[in-house]
Amino acid sequence: MSIAKTSAILFMAASVLLGGCYSPEGPIPEAKHDKLQPLWSDSEVDAVVSVTYESVPAIHQIDDPMLPEQCRDVNFLRFKTRGSGPDAAQADAAVLLVPGILEGANGFEYIGRQLVYMAKTFRSQDIEIWAMDRRANCLEDLTGMQAAEQAATVQEAEDLILGYYYFQQPVNGKFFAGFLQGRDMPFLVDFGMEQSTEDMYAVIQAMIPDPAVSRKKVFVGGHSLGGAHTSMFLAWDLDGDVATTEDQGANMVAGAIGFDTTIGNITDAVGASPATVPVMDVQATLQQATAQAAAEGDTEADAGYRRTLRWIETGILPKNIDIPLVFSAEAIALPEAVGLLAAKAPDEESTVLDRLPKSPVLKNLFRFFHTRDANNYAWGPFIDDFRYTNEAQVGLMFDDHFSILSFLQTSLGHLNGGAVVTKSPFFNLMRSIPILGDLVNAVSGPKQQHIAADAGPNRRSLGQGPLYSWADMDEIGTPSDPTYGDQTGMVEYTNLTEEMVRMEDFVRALYIGETNLTEWYFPVRIVVDINAASKPFAPQYGLHTYFQQAYKQVPTLLLMAKGGGLSFPMPDEPDRLLEVVDLEGQSHLDPMFASVNMPALHQNQVADRLLDFVFQHVQP
Repeated sequence: MSIAKTSAILFMAASVLLGGCYSPEGPIPEAKHDKLQPLWSDSEVDAVVSVTYESVPAIHQIDDPMLPEQCRDVNFLRFKTRGSGPDAAQADAAVLLVPGILEGANGFEYIGRQLVYMAKTFRSQDIEIWAMDRRANCLEDLTGMQAAEQAATVQEAEDLILGYYYFQQPVNGKFFAGFLQGRDMPFLVDFGMEQSTEDMYAVIQAMIPDPAVSRKKVFVGGHSLGGAHTSMFLAWDLDGDVATTEDQGANMVAGAIGFDTTIGNITDAVGASPATVPVMDVQATLQQATAQAAAEGDTEADAGYRRTLRWIETGILPKNIDIPLVFSAEAIALPEAVGLLAAKAPDEESTVLDRLPKSPVLKNLFRFFHTRDANNYAWGPFIDDFRYTNEAQVGLMFDDHFSILSFLQTSLGHLNGGAVVTKSPFFNLMRSIPILGDLVNAVSGPKQQHIAADAGPNRRSLGQGPLYSWADMDEIGTPSDPTYGDQTGMVEYTNLTEEMVRMEDFVRALYIGETNLTEWYFPVRIVVDINAASKPFAPQYGLHTYFQQAYKQVPTLLLMAKGGGLSFPMPDEPDRLLEVVDLEGQSHLDPMFASVNMPALHQNQVADRLLDFVFQHVQP
């Protein structure tokens, strides 16, 4: 079932629980604590760590005249020690990471820089991190965003973003051609697991061409859906000849690393990735396709897969995530703009939503995210009736107490400055309903959801409420006073034990550099291929997953967020070298963004464990 159907069910169920009229009353969060200084700063990291956006040639080219030239190479972020040479083979270790669904290479922007810094500063080791962009990210037009990044003021940045993307104003002589539709990118039907896996090979082979060297010092891994990419890579044979094993994925690396995911048998890959929920129910789609093919006399094992690919090619199914009234490239692009403005003026009142022309998708999505109950969904006040700082807008999109979508959730802190109440219990009520409850849990996550309550004294004066700001993770509490509650002490909103990420670190990753955190055009073909890759017919379609037990050959580290809403099956395999680290209190994006240099508040459970794992298994 798609997220569109899910949201419709949620709203219909909520309609029987209509709330009362608008009231600005509610508990008001306590005052913020003083911010703490991290042990080391971004400038200190930048002095040690080089970050470049690099390209290497693809292994096979897609023969399509509409394929843009910039999409013919494989792009990735390269994090390395500034003093090290250009030859990656001289590094002590290297890690290739693949992002999750709807996620670009900047998903590793924070942890990548920190790992290189910590390895050099505290261990005297040179490590490289390669964060791969899936190929479809080449389709994003970031001209307006990158111009805004260089703007001197937040107002200039906002004008550039809105002017370029909405008001046909050029940047450096270039006009925005609009967000792409399926008909604009027919080649996206070929942006599947074959291309993605070969792109992983392309990065490794370009950076460290000798497999005898890469198998000693290169590690491969990913976040969320990136675990499925990693499982595919380990099972893959590049040339399709099982007699030549040097190009088998598991024979090219020294180990595997997963961030809130599972890595193992590819038959578990779809079920192990609830992050596929916003795309489509793969199993149901394939079953429907198989049934229709059988009704027409086609009973071959690959009938459902073939028909599903044809549905994608002809537009019956979308080529990328494009679900009416729920998700679109426009909606997925917005967080970068909001993050950029938050970086320039975190505490200034946000005006971008007031000025933004709202498409039907954006209108519905804002209501879906910013809804107290069914009455509020239908009649308001709506998100643009409230006053928020730029930083608070980011929190509403991604924080695990405000974003209802598990696969986006990060523990960033909490709202401050005005009345904050809990959202209606209708989400909690539906969790107890069989089948529907599983869907709600997959989409909405386990945390109690909160929402601002004061948009003004009454409905006639909406927009005149208090300015809501954001209390960062180091402003909500201290080790001796970890609870963040209301001014009376009667309400607890959150607790320091479940807030891990500094807002400024997360905001930076949303926009900085030549790529970004959110993925505008995620190819649906990828999740269809994941399902097919374990089938006997897979090699006929270029899915060379011949070695489906090969994952047992490599040591594996899984860093699992135990406070998030996604669940991944943990293999019980005594014959496997597997280390699982439970990250208590962390949400789905936290493993890559949890602060590494705030030990007074948290001992980071990721960075040092990952470095320990790498240097334990790297071979001389």
